[in-house]
Amino acid sequence: MKTLILDINKDSLALAAKLIKDGEIVAFPTETVYGLGANVFDENAVKKIYEAKGRPGDNPLIAHVADADGVYSVAAEVTEDAMKIMRGLMPGPVTMVLKKKSSVPDTVTAGLDTVAIRMPLSEEARAFISAAGVPICAPSANTSSRPSPTTWRHVAEDMDGRIPLILKGKNCDVGIESTVLDLTRKVPLILRPGMVTKSKIESVLGKEVFFPDAVDKSMNSPGIRYKHYAPKCDTYLNVDGDREKIRAFLDADAGAGLVASEKYRGMTDKFFTLGDGAAGGAHEIFAALRDAEKSCGKILIVWDEKGEEADSVYNRVIKSCGGKVI
Repeated sequence: MKTLILDINKDSLALAAKLIKDGEIVAFPTETVYGLGANVFDENAVKKIYEAKGRPGDNPLIAHVADADGVYSVAAEVTEDAMKIMRGLMPGPVTMVLKKKSSVPDTVTAGLDTVAIRMPLSEEARAFISAAGVPICAPSANTSSRPSPTTWRHVAEDMDGRIPLILKGKNCDVGIESTVLDLTRKVPLILRPGMVTKSKIESVLGKEVFFPDAVDKSMNSPGIRYKHYAPKCDTYLNVDGDREKIRAFLDADAGAGLVASEKYRGMTDKFFTLGDGAAGGAHEIFAALRDAEKSCGKILIVWDEKGEEADSVYNRVIKSCGGKVI
């Protein structure tokens, strides 16, 4: 298959909309990561997402909508809490889990009776969804288990020849996937952390939100059951910022690379920045891992930032290294 890579404009959006109508899949930018989208109501098109990614079929997808009407088109019940989230945090990098309508295929929800719904902040994403005229279900536009794509070039690395179109938009502003919030329970439950934090959600809802220390793999959320975000080379994590440990790791292997915040720059020539603070880490982590794997035989991630947003980045880096901490 030849993959077209086109700037986002009237003509490319018209082509993208036609492809979606014809049951094809399209990669598109959002503020979090690039998505790989299909018509949420077209079961055969949805299956093409799983095939292109090599994604397990029991890993549910997120329905992306352009506006509130899109939420009502896929959710069987929009609760009072859901309306508060829509008013206070949408559009934005947050996903609600609600009971689904029967028109949403089980292929989208991995057989669950719930559907994950997000309204992207990205104007480019909403323009694509609006042009398509239907909600777009989409995971990240990378092959399964790889670091998520935050630029169109990352998408092309994994998807060139697998899909018909990549919409070439802006680099992603946030850089890690959305917070996933289950609103089908008596107490709202964060299934996946993101840059919309527990305290922000509690402020909007006016109630306590539960965030478990350990996520049960039976929970009804995208992105918690399988290996994620892994570079092609062996990857480790340091969380205490001990420079002696870091130096020993780097000295033991001349091919080792360091993925860390700017305060660790200068420890090696093979340095890949995470910027400054939690927002910098979220923005840079996937790009840094993709850059590092190209020239390094081994990677050490140093992540010693603290706070709710930093914990969301930690959620990604601990998975990317398979739990190997030094």
